[in-house]
Amino acid sequence: MRFLLGFLVLASLALPASAQAAPLLTVDLARESVRYGGAHRVEGTLTDATVPLANQEVILEGRRYPYEGSYRVIERGTTDAEGRFRFDAELDRNHRLRVVAPAQTLTSQRLQAYTLPGFELSFRAISPGVVRLYQRYTVPKNVRLSAPTLFYLGKRGASKASLRRTGELKRVKAGRYTSQVTVTLPSGWNGAFRYASCFRASTGSGMGDPNQSCPKLRLQF
Repeated sequence: MRFLLGFLVLASLALPASAQAAPLLTVDLARESVRYGGAHRVEGTLTDATVPLANQEVILEGRRYPYEGSYRVIERGTTDAEGRFRFDAELDRNHRLRVVAPAQTLTSQRLQAYTLPGFELSFRAISPGVVRLYQRYTVPKNVRLSAPTLFYLGKRGASKASLRRTGELKRVKAGRYTSQVTVTLPSGWNGAFRYASCFRASTGSGMGDPNQSCPKLRLQF
């Protein structure tokens, strides 16, 4: 009886060790949101317990907005000597991503990647105390933007904005949009100011986080 009990205890201790030996695929998205034209970086490791699995095929797959249909192959790679891998994928819309390790029949958890419109913020002095702020957008030619641009201004050295103006969106040509506002600066600023911008995802564009919001006023510089 003592021998039987001892055997059962040893068997129960052996089970977790066996379970821990199953291959493990871990992935991480370096940045959730990237501007159009930039690359989303997906990094990860493939291991068997504490042993790296080297020279193994890994496949980055994605479902493009509006996330219909099956996943498609975006890029293929191979793990290095430490079981690590990396993908840098340029995406033209929001995607749901995953990594597959075929030999181990493993599929990673889903990663949500947002592709923002490319944008450039600038200003031009119009007259003493008057400035014009511009934001220019670049998107795929068949994308339509609709959300206005919110411009924020504060006096030089301020940590938060104290003015906000709304710039309506104008389509310049396919894939190109612009917003602008003309602002008369408070006299106490002596012509010196800080500025920033914010814009929400345009409905139906498939670009940017639809849950993103912009501050009502006091944006932190």
